[in-house]
Amino acid sequence: MYYLVTIGYETEQLDRNGDARLQKLKYVFEAESTEEALLLANKYRAEDSRGSRTLGINEHPIECIISPATTPEYYKVK
Repeated sequence: MYYLVTIGYETEQLDRNGDARLQKLKYVFEAESTEEALLLANKYRAEDSRGSRTLGINEHPIECIISPATTPEYYKVK
């Protein structure tokens, strides 16, 4: 199953309260559950030096990803 994870990265801009504004980016993770998707997102975020936090996780309605690595037969020239 695929999950759409929204991660907020802190920017140098400040809001009215003096808190850092967040740049929201969305990533698709392949996982068995929302808990596993959260663990994967945390591992991904740990490698970045910017301050960040996970803002949301939703199931992503993808049936299948077709790429040269997973299904090379679709990319063969006939």
